[in-house]
Amino acid sequence: MTSGIYSITNTKNKKRYIGSAVNIRVRWNTHRVELRKGEHHSRHLQAAWNKYGEQVFRFEIITTCEPEQLIEQEQFWIDAFQTADGKFGYNIAPKAGSSLGIKRTA
Repeated sequence: MTSGIYSITNTKNKKRYIGSAVNIRVRWNTHRVELRKGEHHSRHLQAAWNKYGEQVFRFEIITTCEPEQLIEQEQFWIDAFQTADGKFGYNIAPKAGSSLGIKRTA
């Protein structure tokens, strides 16, 4: 079981989704299932998945860390890659571990 920060990268446009998990392998499987069903919480990531296809997305571990460091590390990498900015990424929340700042549609 690997705990840490991961990235789902669109190799066509270089946009990323940054996430954290106590068990990255299990979390990746959940992402894939949701994306394949068209039910991912990030509508921008889902739209890109639908447009470009699964084959252009690369899943990779950015860094490993202890579970108690996940939120701090996730925030660092969201900020570093600017993934809450739609020009650079697919994260819908600008703050790790929080729904504050999420813009929702009607």
